[in-house]
Amino acid sequence: MVVNASPRTDWYWIRHALVQGQESRYYGRLDVAAEAVPMAQAAALSRHIPDEALWLAGPLGRNRQTALALKAGVDPIAISDFNEQDVGRWQGRTHQDVYAEFSHLDWQNVAELQPPGGESFADHADRVAAGIERLTAHYAGRALVVVAHAGAIRAAIAYAMGLDVAQALRIDIAPVSLTRLTHRLSDGEAQWHIGCVNLETRV
Repeated sequence: MVVNASPRTDWYWIRHALVQGQESRYYGRLDVAAEAVPMAQAAALSRHIPDEALWLAGPLGRNRQTALALKAGVDPIAISDFNEQDVGRWQGRTHQDVYAEFSHLDWQNVAELQPPGGESFADHADRVAAGIERLTAHYAGRALVVVAHAGAIRAAIAYAMGLDVAQALRIDIAPVSLTRLTHRLSDGEAQWHIGCVNLETRV
């Protein structure tokens, strides 16, 4: 009997908690605080995560804040590849103001739309994919928890499933929800599987 000894690498992606006072605004990389995660919700989500998992996070404070709510005392490794999309001159401005000033841009192709001084979602997705490739190789066989932003999680799903990034933008990712992706090698080829997407544990 041939046994497939290829290591299995499980990625547990968690979106940070809802941010405070930034509705209808491009808050981007502003280091705004997150709402508190109810203890019962944190406990329910944490039951899906292995105790031995290695914790990673996007570098903004709301990711670390959410990680600490889920696992007391955790010190997640900050991963710059998983930072929020850089929205350039749109940062801090309302959606209405941005649309009014930049109505001439191609809003029908949002994935390729590049904010002045920032990056497109397509560029953002390439950055996330590069981080996933590097860390999957480095931590092969481990369980990895990443507390990050909705865009990074959409990009991770697109990378794993071979989706067009424009399709990925149509995936809803709720605050403090779990998306699990699993990587294995089969005959030298990478295979990704989805365990769950946008699993919410509201109680």
